[in-house]
Amino acid sequence: MTNTVERLRILDQNEIAEIYELPQLTHEERIAYLTLSPSEQKSLEELRTVKSKAYFILQLGYFRTRRMFFSFDFNEVQDDLNYIQMRYFDHGNTIDDLETLNKRTKLKHQKMILQLCRFQDFSVSDKKILEEKARQAVRVSSKPTYVFRILMEHLSEKRVVLPGYRYMQDTVSRALAYERKRLAGVLAQRLTPEDITDLLSLLEDTWQLHKITQLRREPKDYSYGQIKEELRRREQIEPLYHLATKILPYLNLSNESIKYYGSLVAYYSVYKLKRLSQQDVRLYLLCFVYHRFQRSNDNLIGSLIYYVRQYSDAAKMAAKERMYRCQKESGENLKKAGRVLGLFTDENIEDKTPSTQ
Repeated sequence: MTNTVERLRILDQNEIAEIYELPQLTHEERIAYLTLSPSEQKSLEELRTVKSKAYFILQLGYFRTRRMFFSFDFNEVQDDLNYIQMRYFDHGNTIDDLETLNKRTKLKHQKMILQLCRFQDFSVSDKKILEEKARQAVRVSSKPTYVFRILMEHLSEKRVVLPGYRYMQDTVSRALAYERKRLAGVLAQRLTPEDITDLLSLLEDTWQLHKITQLRREPKDYSYGQIKEELRRREQIEPLYHLATKILPYLNLSNESIKYYGSLVAYYSVYKLKRLSQQDVRLYLLCFVYHRFQRSNDNLIGSLIYYVRQYSDAAKMAAKERMYRCQKESGENLKKAGRVLGLFTDENIEDKTPSTQ
């Protein structure tokens, strides 16, 4: 995969620039990154020419921001150069020759900076460790951005100079290829010909509509028609779900990886899926069925909660209305009771008058 013209895309152009391009420092950042500590000032005195000293300060500042070394000319960083000239050098010690330094001097600067920042250069042993770290990361998540972030965190923790973006692309690609090969081997051992036929049947046409296209759909709402369709889809993939629950433990995949591989079924068209390698398609479909069945259960539970809440709210509203009517009736009855009691105190009624009259 490292020899292919089109490399794995991990970051967009803005993200690449933020990590790998020569930093464009603001005034506040120049104060923060181009200020020398006493030990750095002492190392600076070991250099002879103003040109070498200026280049050293700039390289040190850029290393602090990116954890890597750059090859640049002074005319590319004129604003940063003007800042350090005003801060560290006399007006008579200007740099008239803006050509870059020779390779030997640059290597000397890099060695000094690594020692000052307590970093180490990216070595052969680091390559091996990074390869293993990438293979471990793809077990957790097969998203290239996740694997890249794990590798970046490892390099930062171990204080290792950041390798180039192309090398990182190739490292992630090799880890993904290794993981796919491992998964393909497990599936080849565990899936029977009948299992494979059942899985690939999802890509077949059904009345000019592929089964997988129907299964990708999810209910738009909790209406009776939508939930009925969701139940039908659930029943359709239930046998394959039981197959997935039997096979997936052998793959030793995280839930995040299962979700990622399953999402590729929705990402690729049916035409594209049919053109992918059989091993990859079987993996994607197996993960898709597993995750889609669980999503279906979530949708059905969600619909149950929705209707229970509706009935509960309706019951509460009915209870409130009933209480209001009872209170109203009680108030009216109290008024009637008052009129009845008034009969006992009415002086126009004789005491011997029967109460039934």
